[in-house]
Amino acid sequence: MPKILITLFLLFTTVYLHAQTVCKGTVVSVAKVPISNASVLIKNTEDHILQFGFTNAQGNFSIQTENEGSFVVEVNKMGFEKQQQPITITKDKKEYNLLFTLEESNEVLEDLVIEIDNPIQLRGDTLSYDAKAFSTGREVVVEDLLKNIPGITVEKDGKIKFEDTEIEKVMVDGDDFFNRGYNILTKNMPNKPVDKVQVLRRYSNNKLLKGVEESNKVALNLTIDEEYKDLWFGDISAGYGLATENRYEVSGNLMNFSKKYKNFLTYGLNNVGQDRVGSLESMFYNNYEVESIGNGGQLHQLMGLYGARASRLKDHRTRINNAEHVSLSSIVPITEKLKIKAVGFLGFDENYAFNNNYSITNVGATYFENIENNQFKSHLKSGYVNILATYDVSKTQMLQVSSVYNQGNTNNTNDLTFNGKNTLENLQTNNTFFDQKITYTHKWNDKNVVLLKTRYFTNKLPQFYSINDYLMGDLFAFDAAAMNNDITNNKTFAGIEADFKLKQKNNDLIEFQVGYEHHNQSMNTVFQLFNDAEIVRPEGFQTDSSFTLGDFYAKSGYTWKWNTFKVSGRAEAHQLFNSFSTIQSSKKQHPFYVNPSVNFMWDVTPTHYFNGSYMVFFNNTSFVDVNDTYLLTSSRSFSKGLGQFRLTDSQMANIGYSIRHYLNRYRFSLNFNYSKQSNVLTNRSFIEQNSSLSESVFIKGGDTFGVNFASNFYFRKIKSNLKLESNYTYSTSFNEVNNSGLRKNNFANQRYNMEWRTSFKSPFNFHIGSEWNRSKVKSPDFENSFTNVFNFLDVYYKIGELLDIKAVTEHYYFGNLAANQRNHVFLDFEATYKFKGDKYTLGLRGNNLFNKQNFTTFNVSDIGYSSTSYRLMPRFLLLTAKYRFSL
Repeated sequence: MPKILITLFLLFTTVYLHAQTVCKGTVVSVAKVPISNASVLIKNTEDHILQFGFTNAQGNFSIQTENEGSFVVEVNKMGFEKQQQPITITKDKKEYNLLFTLEESNEVLEDLVIEIDNPIQLRGDTLSYDAKAFSTGREVVVEDLLKNIPGITVEKDGKIKFEDTEIEKVMVDGDDFFNRGYNILTKNMPNKPVDKVQVLRRYSNNKLLKGVEESNKVALNLTIDEEYKDLWFGDISAGYGLATENRYEVSGNLMNFSKKYKNFLTYGLNNVGQDRVGSLESMFYNNYEVESIGNGGQLHQLMGLYGARASRLKDHRTRINNAEHVSLSSIVPITEKLKIKAVGFLGFDENYAFNNNYSITNVGATYFENIENNQFKSHLKSGYVNILATYDVSKTQMLQVSSVYNQGNTNNTNDLTFNGKNTLENLQTNNTFFDQKITYTHKWNDKNVVLLKTRYFTNKLPQFYSINDYLMGDLFAFDAAAMNNDITNNKTFAGIEADFKLKQKNNDLIEFQVGYEHHNQSMNTVFQLFNDAEIVRPEGFQTDSSFTLGDFYAKSGYTWKWNTFKVSGRAEAHQLFNSFSTIQSSKKQHPFYVNPSVNFMWDVTPTHYFNGSYMVFFNNTSFVDVNDTYLLTSSRSFSKGLGQFRLTDSQMANIGYSIRHYLNRYRFSLNFNYSKQSNVLTNRSFIEQNSSLSESVFIKGGDTFGVNFASNFYFRKIKSNLKLESNYTYSTSFNEVNNSGLRKNNFANQRYNMEWRTSFKSPFNFHIGSEWNRSKVKSPDFENSFTNVFNFLDVYYKIGELLDIKAVTEHYYFGNLAANQRNHVFLDFEATYKFKGDKYTLGLRGNNLFNKQNFTTFNVSDIGYSSTSYRLMPRFLLLTAKYRFSL
């Protein structure tokens, strides 16, 4: 596979570079001093920019062009007079050399706007893509359109990345509807109203921080075509199964994106495996639109009961569901200074999963085999409300107030057969989350900003687990028939911070923050074994405790800039006040630590970047790490904490180099990563066939080394996007199993990926790709390796302007399975017919046309291996209809 990828890379590179002419030169001042970072433009006779580049530190530039004829080369640099030179490019000459001598000027240049004959424009940090130019006419929602944009990747779970960075949000005409929960927008909003897709690099969530903070964030902004502004529009669609069991899909959208207000309403229900919502956690908890503190501090479930789905498959193949949701987001300017955003979400989802698992555990003298059959059902109800008020006190002062309330519950059941013994287990979970944030921002002298932040939240996460047949063998000296576990889990958080960012005259940046955070978590568990005669609560398997953490911290950083070189140093000092209390005892600790870090960025040229970082990271132990009793985590597993406070620490280093076209037509990046766990918590496990006990131990940890390569090419002439990726990871870790002493485990993984997506204006298009994964596990007891392969080919064909046909084929290969289980092939089909423009659309969709019933995967760990067979969504045919409207 690597040889295939290299061959394809060389082929496309050779074709692309074959007709290139190079325009080279030097830019100097009158005193013959080289001028760096000057913009060099190649323009045609109509003053349109065709190519663009920058001078390096030596004042040199080199620009490749495919054009022939008479042109003008123009050089711009702040503080100097603009200069132009004519040039005539012929096919017989492949290299031209120019010299520019610039005279000083007192005029101030405006922001440079680079517009190269559409479809891509560059203005400052914003890349703007013409949506119509990258649309093939087959897209339905925004997510489909984004997949065609060079540099943007939409992952299987709907997460969106630009180059290597996950985006912060997806906005519409500058307004954010769902923050990190943007999937509900991109999976439902029709793409036709979109005029431009803007990539906002160096993005700041707080508008007063723009131009002050050093940001590596990226956001997307969708601009709306003028004909869709100031009107209500939307669509309604419905589908029902033909000659198959009861299958249906219904969805509707209603929206208005006017200058005065914006509204987005979406509704959907289906039982065909579609996920039109995305990650609810991203919507509920990752609310970064307000600069605040305490991120990631919410509670996490102690117990889990999940119907595992094959992660290597596309989600809809194993998502056997019955889902319903409705969401409304409104943004209303109350006055010129006050804007209110209100978001509401209500969702219901039933999920079913069926799988069979065969596992072998082989550790030292311990060897056993287990067979499990799971028939899982989950019923989820969730509601969410978010109110954000933004008040512009003045042009340099802003007050933001955010309130979030989330209420949800899940009822999970599993009809489990374990080694021939049938039982029924149930887990009920309720979640209540209330979050209040207030942030005041004040900017002065145009370069200095202070943010005053405060936050308070409460989180309640009770759970109740029961199983009607005891499965743990002789772990307890009690003739148990069944068991249950009642969990009360509550947390409150309060914090305040003052955050200063001071930009210096030479553009150096001074940052410092001072704050205090207070965390209080309490947990009570009642674990019970019982039979018809009595109830027993085993000692050492209960907890009634509270964990309090006070964190007084000061953080500071300084960023130095010299021409094209930037270095940032940062230190975070924390004084902790830890307290862990139970009925029998109390523990306290007041550790102090400092987390230092340094990173650099060198713009070797305006399109070549060299970067690196190094940091030392100390981390406080959490509630479950300190807890000194066993807590039930699954039907046959318990975990126990360290029983004391300890700081873990690790070191991380990264170095990378990237090259990209100024309009993102191509990009290469190569990164090396290394991390060392100096002091870490690991597990000491006692594993038997029917049960597992795990407790935390403190050791010197292992290390991880990784190499990542990514590249992306957009071939403008043939309207194609080629992606080549590869990575390698090698890690070492330690654990202890069944009194083995510390065991050294090595894990290695190689991954190669190639994708080619076309957006021809012809009737035919395709998306083809292949991904190879090779993994190797080595432990003291055994060594195992396997290779998995995923190939796909999506073919699109358009007959006239009315009929679209799409066929999706997928092939999976698992090297360690039996020969008759290694290969899995899927075929999906969809045809749509439009009439009256595209006001009405009829469609026919077929899923899993080969009607594959099961899918088997193979997994290896340091204690053994397993194979799991999953039931798939059966074949169905869906007749669909869609109506688009405007009011």
